[in-house]
Amino acid sequence: MKPVADRGFTLVEVMIVVAIIALLAAIAIPNVLRGRTTANESAAIANFRALASGLEMFRSVNNVYPPNSWQADMYTNADPDYGPPAFDLALTGQTVQGYNYTYATVTAQTYTLLSVPNAVGTTGTRSFFTNQTGIVRHCRGTGTAAGMADDATLDAAPAAC
Repeated sequence: MKPVADRGFTLVEVMIVVAIIALLAAIAIPNVLRGRTTANESAAIANFRALASGLEMFRSVNNVYPPNSWQADMYTNADPDYGPPAFDLALTGQTVQGYNYTYATVTAQTYTLLSVPNAVGTTGTRSFFTNQTGIVRHCRGTGTAAGMADDATLDAAPAAC
């Protein structure tokens, strides 16, 4: 009878493979999470610019910014027709790509738009603010509309909120 050769991996070999996989995961997972955070922040900035553009279109036709129930005024009651709701944000605490948006009409000629991360450090690291000037400002953490009016613009490093 021929001797049967041992087949398979030893415990040491399996432990080495598991250690290598764990090391690769430890390196890759933070980068993936950081990429998601960066994508959420980029989407928030893009949403701000699109919203500001739509608000300016509304103001140029109606000579006022829409009230806080802005979606009905922007799309249902709009003349001329602004087309389909390209930026369909409920702006009353709804989370869109990890950010909560808040729109408020301060006067007929001024508004504030604020976006804060749903979970600071997980869905985003910065809060964003804009108003009728169209300048997007940011700070690290959770900001308020009143506190962010003079914060850094996007081309400058953000300060703490």
